[in-house]
Amino acid sequence: MAEVAVTLQVMPESAEVDLNQLEAQIRQRVKVHSVSREPIAFGLEALKIVAVVEDAAGGTEPLENEILGIPGVGNVQVTGITRLL
Repeated sequence: MAEVAVTLQVMPESAEVDLNQLEAQIRQRVKVHSVSREPIAFGLEALKIVAVVEDAAGGTEPLENEILGIPGVGNVQVTGITRLL
């Protein structure tokens, strides 16, 4: 089975959410390749996460739901998908 790199934009519920703690919780639940921060507006930052999932997982919905279940996450949006060789 091949692996897929899924790029996600994870928006916190508010600017007061500790992004370091949020990143740590995401890393505990998901196989993360890389994390960066993107400034949005008015001091709000989003986490740009590249996660690796099995191609057999059947899409990104299980990954999105896993991250949405973390306290402090406001929204998750898939911004890219790449098949790894």
